[in-house]
Amino acid sequence: MSELAELTEVELIERFAALPVANVGDAMDRLNVVDSGIQSVWPSAGAKLAGRAVPVTVAGGDNLGIHETIPTLQPGDVLVVNGQAATHRALIGELIAGRAMAQGCVGFVLDASVRDAVDLEQMRFPVFARGTTPAGPYRNGPFVGGVAAAVGTVVVHPGDLVLGDDDGVAIVPRVRAAEILVKAEAKHAAETKQRAEIGF
Repeated sequence: MSELAELTEVELIERFAALPVANVGDAMDRLNVVDSGIQSVWPSAGAKLAGRAVPVTVAGGDNLGIHETIPTLQPGDVLVVNGQAATHRALIGELIAGRAMAQGCVGFVLDASVRDAVDLEQMRFPVFARGTTPAGPYRNGPFVGGVAAAVGTVVVHPGDLVLGDDDGVAIVPRVRAAEILVKAEAKHAAETKQRAEIGF
């Protein structure tokens, strides 16, 4: 554990990124795993996400808070949006994603819908959401940023680690990250050994 305490944030995220999200969820006693309705919107498999949470809560179908938050994003950030689980409007598309990428953002997790899924995959920008719709958003507000937000039944605090793959999304509380990493890596090593013993 002392070695992990000396890891930089970038090194910590890289170690988590190498693990299946399922192993991380197991290491958290199956807690802090986001509602399975929130999945990668890429048409093909292969989306991977690991970064630092920047939560924002918006009104259902409204993306003013996303527009206001994007200029504040830093390299390695993941924009995490409580969109009230509303799916009737897409909160983001490829243009907003492109602006976020230019800021160094590594992906989005939205409790809402999005659009331009094919473009997002072609951009290699991972986005996890409740679904897709061509219907555009409103831009009137209100919104709340800079504080914890609930996304897919999990509370996400600023700076928590956000992990995503083809199974879904998990949130690692930043204050417990080193402890959880030890357990998740041990779980992954045990499963790797079991696979070898089985012969695959």
